[in-house]
Amino acid sequence: MKYALISDIHANLDALEQVLKDARAQGAEQIVCLGDVVGYGPRPAETLARVREACAVVLAGNHDDAVSGRADSSAFIDLAADAVQRHREALAPDARAWLKTLPYTTEIDGAVCTHGDLCDPPRFYYISDENDAAANFGATDAQLVFAGHTHVPGIFLVGRSGTVYRTEPQDFILESGKRYIVNPGSVGYPRETDGQCYSSYVLYDTDERSVAFRFLPFSVASVMQRGQTPRRLRARTLAALLAAVAAVAALVAFALAPRVEVAEDPALLVDTRALPLEPDLRHVRANLELAKGSVPVVLRVAFLGRDDAPLATESLTVKKSCGKEIKVPTGAVQAVFDALKVSATDEPVLQAFRPTASTR
Repeated sequence: MKYALISDIHANLDALEQVLKDARAQGAEQIVCLGDVVGYGPRPAETLARVREACAVVLAGNHDDAVSGRADSSAFIDLAADAVQRHREALAPDARAWLKTLPYTTEIDGAVCTHGDLCDPPRFYYISDENDAAANFGATDAQLVFAGHTHVPGIFLVGRSGTVYRTEPQDFILESGKRYIVNPGSVGYPRETDGQCYSSYVLYDTDERSVAFRFLPFSVASVMQRGQTPRRLRARTLAALLAAVAAVAALVAFALAPRVEVAEDPALLVDTRALPLEPDLRHVRANLELAKGSVPVVLRVAFLGRDDAPLATESLTVKKSCGKEIKVPTGAVQAVFDALKVSATDEPVLQAFRPTASTR
């Protein structure tokens, strides 16, 4: 059996159709969606209907749960929260009800599938670094895991040594004694890397025991909002591009992008730190560490240009610590680091929170 694993479509019907066409051409027999059918994009109703028609299995993503009402969106950034309300209004009651029934995990021919992580799937923690991956390897005996949510394609791998490490996307054959967590990336809102942006997905051939990545050109026009005045359309398009690609010229961001709110709900904010950025700085680190036994937090990093013009925002869940490098977009002069509660009733304990510039 050859499966196509897709994820994070985000109401981008044009990108979805392109991926489905390519998957058919590659001989995919079944399509498995790892979640986030809706959220952000311009065509939620049509995209959801197409996913229901084309996919043999569909999992729940955090945006799906927020739109269906199974979870709240209080910790979402403004653009995502606005889309939740817009998509709720665009979907028929039966479509929202269908979203609410989606499972959080599934298994296909020995491979486990999830949107976020396997430690607590309904809370949609990110698998962002080796520590996250190690926790997920400990949560299942499966040799192969497919997980989305970060929009970043890649592989976490562990062998007999027990050391977990990350590799860039590459095709491989499953080897005895090795285990894998594979992120197929995003169909509808991929991240920009080195000036390039591609919709991506993976093919899993159970007969050959192989995993192969597919990358297709991504059209920025596919995230444009339909049926609005030209001025509003232009602003919405740029806002979507900022969220999806996370790297737009500073001048355009200054002129047209909406303001970034540091914390929509003050009750969720645990701590915030600002870090001035030197010209040509490429990466920063949050250096966030939680006390032993603390509940997780959401780390949100907002990059600002001159006059506090927003450039990009990145969020990830921290369960123990986060020292990963975070790419600085062109034109950023300040980074604002927010530690947020996952839910209002949480009481996380921060042991360290010292954002710094990366020397690499």
